[in-house]
Amino acid sequence: MLTIHELRREAYSDWETTYHVLALYNPAPESISLPKTEAARLPYTNQAFKNEVRQRFGDLRRRSTWEQAAIWMCAQGMAQSYLEPYQILGFMVSPTYMRSAVREHYGQQIIEAMLQFPEVIAILKDGLEQVYRHAEHREERALVEQFIKDGNQFPKQMLQAVAA
Repeated sequence: MLTIHELRREAYSDWETTYHVLALYNPAPESISLPKTEAARLPYTNQAFKNEVRQRFGDLRRRSTWEQAAIWMCAQGMAQSYLEPYQILGFMVSPTYMRSAVREHYGQQIIEAMLQFPEVIAILKDGLEQVYRHAEHREERALVEQFIKDGNQFPKQMLQAVAA
């Protein structure tokens, strides 16, 4: 189980990345440009981040707030990232495909949150096409097949999109 501090750091990292990818204004300096000690304080000092978490998820003193924020921001970061569809598919079918503590601890909740983004179904469809058409994506294909073998199912909307 992740601590509140870990959840807060993970949520901040995903929030900051999403702001960068979507070219949104972040009033704080990017953590990558700061010394580690200063960067580690950003989840506690960046008012814009704290205000958004408070407004969307609730009381900053509660663990449930940070769990919801970390889950949603991880899902949003993946759904709206610049990653290739096969990579997003790999992230979705395997908790260890990419290093994400939130994905590893809140797997099903991350998947459900990702599916709230309308573009994800098309991304996953494209990812399946990539892993089954291109030999260089063997690892991701094996992960998809293990996912299915373990009794997991893809969302119905995705299967309908693949069949179309």
